[in-house]
Amino acid sequence: MNFIGKIIEINGQYVTVKVDDLLALGLINSVNDDEHPEVDVTVVDKRLISPVQRRKTYAILRDMSDFFGYTLDEMKNVMKGLFYETMDVHEFSLGNTDITTARTFISFLLEFALKYHIPMRKTALEYQDDLDVYMYQSLKNRSCVICGLAADVHHVDTVGMGNDRRTVDHREKHLIALCRVHHNEAHNIGWPAFEQKYHVKGIKLDPDTLQRLGIMTFKRMEEIDNESRLTNRSAH
Repeated sequence: MNFIGKIIEINGQYVTVKVDDLLALGLINSVNDDEHPEVDVTVVDKRLISPVQRRKTYAILRDMSDFFGYTLDEMKNVMKGLFYETMDVHEFSLGNTDITTARTFISFLLEFALKYHIPMRKTALEYQDDLDVYMYQSLKNRSCVICGLAADVHHVDTVGMGNDRRTVDHREKHLIALCRVHHNEAHNIGWPAFEQKYHVKGIKLDPDTLQRLGIMTFKRMEEIDNESRLTNRSAH
C-alpha cells in the first residue's frame, strides 16, 4: 500500500502526516487496532545540489580518473553506474539532482577512494559532505581522518593514554581513526583544541558494527559483561 502525504509535525520520535487520499486512509483504518503496521517513509528533497557539492564531486572524480587512466566523463559514468547498482537508486544528473543524493554520492566516492587507496589532491576531510559518514568510513578503512595515512582506533576521551585496544571496552565510547602523528597531536594539545582545529569528532558504534569492523568481538563484550555482573554481585 502506497500513498502520498505531507509532514505536518515532528515531535521527538513521532511524525504527523496529512494524507489526502481518502481511499488510502480507509485501507489504513481497516487494519486491526491491535496491529501496528510498519511503514517505509521516503522524504522528497526539493533542494538542489549546491555548487560546493558539485565541485567536490568533480574533484574526487578527477582524482579517480587520473589514478585509473580514464577520462573524466568515463570515470563519472563508471562511478554513477556502480552507485546505481550498489545503492539501488534511480539515475540522476549532477546538474540538477537534490542535495541528499549529491551528499550520498560524495560519500560513496570517498568510500571507494579510501578502500582502494586512491591518491587525492586534497584530503578526504576537505572533500567530505557528511561528517558522521566520513568518520565511520575512516574507522572502517583504518584511515586517518585528517591525512588519510594508516590509522588506529582511538577513544576521544582517552586519546594518548595508551589503552590496549584488544582488551578495552569500546562500547558507549566515542571513537576516531587517527594516525600516530595526529594521535600524538591530539594528546599534546588536548581533544577540545584538536576537535576545533580540524573540525572532526568521535562517533559511537553499536555492538554489531564494532564486531563487523573488527574493533571488538562479541566474545570480548560477553567477557566484560560477565565480569561486570560478578563485580556487582560481590558488591552486594
